[in-house]
Amino acid sequence: MNVSWPVLLLMGGLLIAIVLVLFWHPQRSRTKTSTSADRQRNDTVLRDDDRYWYGGFFYNNHDDPALFVPKRYGLGWTMNFGHPQARLVLIGLLLLALLPPLVVAILGGLFPGSIHPSGCHTLGCSP
Repeated sequence: MNVSWPVLLLMGGLLIAIVLVLFWHPQRSRTKTSTSADRQRNDTVLRDDDRYWYGGFFYNNHDDPALFVPKRYGLGWTMNFGHPQARLVLIGLLLLALLPPLVVAILGGLFPGSIHPSGCHTLGCSP
């Protein structure tokens, strides 16, 4: 099984893009409020504010303690990606999805001929 380098580069690029989307937030560079009335923290969380929703589907609010919030459109719930546990869950799911094919591709490249194109091992397939 020959895995081409463009496929590996594509998978690596997607992984880098996902990490950047999760951890790089340009809106943090905005200036802070200057009046004392604006600085007072209240316990209400305005979840429908546009600055917390990316594309209307991804909710990211570091000040909201909830891990799951109601979806903005339709029924159901979505994760608050500003919550540290939500990031861990998302990274875990991405690793579960991306690591097995990547490991097979790397091992297939390191040990050529160990995996037959049909997917069977060189010792044979067992049902």
